[in-house]
Amino acid sequence: MHDFRWGWDETVFSAINGLGIGWLDGLFVLASSRGFMLTVGLSLLAWVLYKERTQRYGVVAHVAVTVAMTDAFGAYVLKPFFGRMRPCYALAEGTFRYLSPASNVGSLPSLHAANAFAVAAALSFWRPKLAWVAMPLAALIAVSRVGVGVHWPTDVLAGALYGSAVGSAVYVVARRWLLAPRATLEINS
Repeated sequence: MHDFRWGWDETVFSAINGLGIGWLDGLFVLASSRGFMLTVGLSLLAWVLYKERTQRYGVVAHVAVTVAMTDAFGAYVLKPFFGRMRPCYALAEGTFRYLSPASNVGSLPSLHAANAFAVAAALSFWRPKLAWVAMPLAALIAVSRVGVGVHWPTDVLAGALYGSAVGSAVYVVARRWLLAPRATLEINS
């Protein structure tokens, strides 16, 4: 692992991580948990499935493929490639607050942020108004990772961009692939 960061990374990290507001710390710990991510993601998915009666399988496939691709490529390719040390391992003990455990497998990108934004982007394609709820929840999950002391701000920013890009790309490719055969059939008819 390498300890590399941009100058403003540590400044923004310290500002968010050093807030020390009891209820906000509790919110950061909650939003940083896998249980919260699963609950939020499944709740948003259930709402979209309730509204989207005609293409339920497409919605589920889109979300499943998006999360699988985001998580696998991030964990097995991006994190090892960048090999960036988490702040909880790079900074001297006592100079920051470490509120939630994290393994030392690399920091860039934040896969919590990537997966949260991947799901938010994917579901927002199916129900655009959902973006008003999904994106702020994804942002909360991303910022919580800085708040609990396990990611640099650029880790969560990179994760948010990466997850949004994967969610968008899967949608565009799937729509072209699924609609292309229909267009060909209509032309030949």
